[in-house]
Amino acid sequence: MDVKQACEAFWDQYRGDCAGFARAVAEAVGVPLAGDANAIADLLQAATDGWERLPDGIAAAAAAKDQLVLGGLRGDRQASPNPHGHVVVVVDGPLNRGLYPTAWWGSLGGQPAKDETINWAWVEADRDKVMYAAHAIPTDAATS
Repeated sequence: MDVKQACEAFWDQYRGDCAGFARAVAEAVGVPLAGDANAIADLLQAATDGWERLPDGIAAAAAAKDQLVLGGLRGDRQASPNPHGHVVVVVDGPLNRGLYPTAWWGSLGGQPAKDETINWAWVEADRDKVMYAAHAIPTDAATS
């Protein structure tokens, strides 16, 4: 199963839970992932456990062609601080304004979306603060 297939498979089930959606997609492609959105954003920032930090949405879009790419922002780093962060699964697709990659996401209190650019996942004051990281997809998971 590839990343887009996993997104399609789990989006309805996790449309109200961005972190649950990201964890389900990661598991489906063979990448370990745990925690809520804040914990996942911390993992992306730390770039540990096989995750490689990406500098921006342009790099995220390029990496999404053959890796699992997540974008995230802790809730306490948002323009309107919130106890809940937000994460998205970046997929191969167009960039909005040459900056914002295509992604899928669930949302606890906002608007979930599939195959939309991330400028719709965060408010204008937050979208340029999003951190991205990529993880290799195990060969056996990518072919199953």
